[in-house]
Amino acid sequence: MLTTTIGMIRESFPDTKFYVYSYLPKKDRELISDPNIFVLSGKPVSMVTRHFIGALLAALMKSLSIKIPRSDFFKIAKAMDESDLLLDVGGITFSDGREKYLPFNILTIWPAMILNVPVIKLAQAVGPFHHFLNRISARLFLMPCRHIFARGEKTAGFLKELGYPEGKTDTVADVAFLYDKRFSLSHENEKRVADLIDRLKHTKKQIVVFTPSILVENQSTKLGLDYSGKFFDVIKDLGTVNYHFVFMPNATREGSDKTHNNDLLTIGRMRAAAENGALSAEMLEAVDWINYDINTSSIRTIVSAANILVTSRYHAMISGLCLAVPTVVIGWGHKYKETMDYFGLGKYSLDFGDKQLDLTQIIKDALDQQGAIHNQIKQNIGNVIKKAEIQFNFIKRELSK
Repeated sequence: MLTTTIGMIRESFPDTKFYVYSYLPKKDRELISDPNIFVLSGKPVSMVTRHFIGALLAALMKSLSIKIPRSDFFKIAKAMDESDLLLDVGGITFSDGREKYLPFNILTIWPAMILNVPVIKLAQAVGPFHHFLNRISARLFLMPCRHIFARGEKTAGFLKELGYPEGKTDTVADVAFLYDKRFSLSHENEKRVADLIDRLKHTKKQIVVFTPSILVENQSTKLGLDYSGKFFDVIKDLGTVNYHFVFMPNATREGSDKTHNNDLLTIGRMRAAAENGALSAEMLEAVDWINYDINTSSIRTIVSAANILVTSRYHAMISGLCLAVPTVVIGWGHKYKETMDYFGLGKYSLDFGDKQLDLTQIIKDALDQQGAIHNQIKQNIGNVIKKAEIQFNFIKRELSK
């Protein structure tokens, strides 16, 4: 979403300066060398101090006609103050059951509001707003937003129930539907991915790409479900004569044991289980494990080599759809099915908690229908892209004022 947002804005305003507030600022600074992109801290402590308190002090100074100091403490507030817009690219915010994230949801946008910088929430899920604390927070901090782009009809309905003005919202498709490889901002492990693609081409087998999610793994564990087993059963049932399998992460933090947005930990556990007897030696020969950081460009390169993508990650699903690769989703909530329904493929959006789920049969069905599914995606992708472009047409108007 971030690289696409930057790339799309540069299409109309090539000299734009971007301030990126990152949860992992040190690592992102190492990855991005673009001279017009400045990575600043979006860590929790910074959000409270340099974002919120810094914005309060900066607003006070401005009211007294005092220049905001150039000190390190005010670097973030100063960057915010000179910005034309704050674009929030959170995947899901202000949602019942996720109250522990409310402080972060609020501090992401409140400092900009304090400094009178317009806040635009790009395609994301918000709501529902039935829980008291979330409803009050949403009314206080969503109502002042310049515009909220609802990712799907469910979110649009929740905003309507909240009383959010209809003229300040549009129902759109995810930003990532507009991704182009030329937008890429980093180049991590591209040689390793190229080597993998070369090996896959020489297998002369159909390629099944799995994209597991640490979030779904954790939820499965809580329900007593064998998440890894679902994938291993597919390998056993399909066999290795005609199929080769790739386990690919969508969210990575190589070298970290932190679980947040780190599918490498799930893939590591799956590989250990597979090598400890869950899969035979013959089956292991037919599996590639990606256990390193990859960027969006590499993810799409790998997905483009697949005959089918089986994923528990929303943006991996979008990669599959953008490339017209038959895609099966094992997720939860409405966001997956709502997007798959744009393509008439809602039946391939599955609930991970369904104990009666026959994943192999569904995958076999999708493999049998590869051509038809490919054509169906192709027929619908144009309309979905137009729904995503609404956001950047709006931003272009805002920045042209």
